[in-house]
Order: sequence, then C-alpha cells, then structure tokens
Amino acid sequence: MKIPEKIQKVIAEQTLHLIATASKKGKPNLIYVKFLKVFSKTQLMIADNKFFKTEKNLLENPKIAIVVFDKKEGRTYQLKGSVEIFKEGSVFEECVKWVKKTRIKEAKSAMVPKAAVLMNVKEIYCGAEKIEED
Repeated sequence: MKIPEKIQKVIAEQTLHLIATASKKGKPNLIYVKFLKVFSKTQLMIADNKFFKTEKNLLENPKIAIVVFDKKEGRTYQLKGSVEIFKEGSVFEECVKWVKKTRIKEAKSAMVPKAAVLMNVKEIYCGAEKIEED
C-alpha cells in the first residue's frame, strides 16, 4: 500500500517511533526506535541497532505495526505490514550509512546497525478508520 504523503511527513518529523511485534505464540512486544524512515512509497526502513526480543519475534513472525502521532492535527496513524531483514547487501549498506550520518550530525559516536528491516506496508489506519489506497 502506498504511504500517503501527509503520513510520510509525519514519520519524517517524529523522532521516536513505537513498533509492535509478536512472537510465534502471540506474546506481544512494544519498543521505541529512533531510526525509522520512509524507504519507498510502500516501505519503511528500520535500523536494528539493539533489537533483542524484537529480532526474535520478527524471525518467528514477520508481522509488525507502528504508530505515529500527527501533533498538528492531533491524529494517530497505525501502519501494519510484514518485514524483510537484511544483514548484508545494498539495503543493509544504505541503512548503515544513514545511521552513521545521523549519529555524526548529532555529535554522537558511530553506531553500526546489526540489520536493516524493511517494512512492507499493507494497511494504514487513522484511529479505527482504515485508509483506502487512492
């Protein structure tokens, strides 16, 4: 599903993102991540810098949900989908460059992600209302 431009903008403006995963048995896990960005019109990139339960969950069950908050309009958006995990190759290298560049701008030590996680967005909701693709 294409991520509407207004939601892409909200994602870009947000500094911390909530992501939810679940184990194969359905045990939920919710964490904050800093490194999440729009990768394409239908995908988000998440840097796996310190995933532990999240990584295990995604390997067992590749489903994920994120929530973003539009401060200007007072709305939340939930994006749901599945993931692909990259530990090498061009997607992984792009993720490493992005994290390093961001950390340098923040005058912080370099961090190297363990993996790049690409979320393929399948559904988007504003509250309980499902957003339909144009």
